[in-house]
Amino acid sequence: MTKKTLGRALILIGALLLTSLFAWEAFSQEIQIIDVRRNIPMSDDEPVYKDFIINAGTNQGLKDNQVVTAKRKLGIKDATGTQSYGDIMVPVGQLKIIFISDRIAVAREYKNISRDEEPMLEQTGMMSGDKIDTAGSFIETRKWSPPKKAVILPPVQAQPALVASPPGAPLAAPATTPTPTPPPVAVVPQTPAPVVSPAPAVATKPTEAEKVLAKEASSEQKALE
Repeated sequence: MTKKTLGRALILIGALLLTSLFAWEAFSQEIQIIDVRRNIPMSDDEPVYKDFIINAGTNQGLKDNQVVTAKRKLGIKDATGTQSYGDIMVPVGQLKIIFISDRIAVAREYKNISRDEEPMLEQTGMMSGDKIDTAGSFIETRKWSPPKKAVILPPVQAQPALVASPPGAPLAAPATTPTPTPPPVAVVPQTPAPVVSPAPAVATKPTEAEKVLAKEASSEQKALE
């Protein structure tokens, strides 16, 4: 074997090793949610979008419109928190991939898994750090639509009930709700104020000056007559 042939063989072996190393790193990396982004609606009619960024793409076997399951690792310990019994993977919900590239995928919420038959979670809803499981995944071609907002209807006022009357009998008046009678108000009797009689006028004797003035007025009256 010549040196030239040996060099080519070494280069080929090195390339195979590098390819195997990159493939092992790509497939051995845990697929998980690395970020969650949402928009800020400016009006009530604007939909709310919530994007889940996944650290994998077509290189890891993900596909567009693929529905995958998000799972969360929960550590199980005793009541004192000192004895560990391992970890369990609890399903949280399903995501539908709406955009995909070689190494990144963007997904949106497809369905939240009920806790009726699954272990409880301290925080519901999918979040950063949740693992992506492709087992049991499927392709969903229907377009994503934002969740509808709840419509609050005004309260319905109760209508008076109508009492059915036998044939030939006069119509019965509709039942009405009796108006509550206010409680009686206690009346405190008031004592009438005492009537003060005016003091009688006391006759006083005229003074000398008043007598003189009276005589002058009498004489003037006679002169005028």
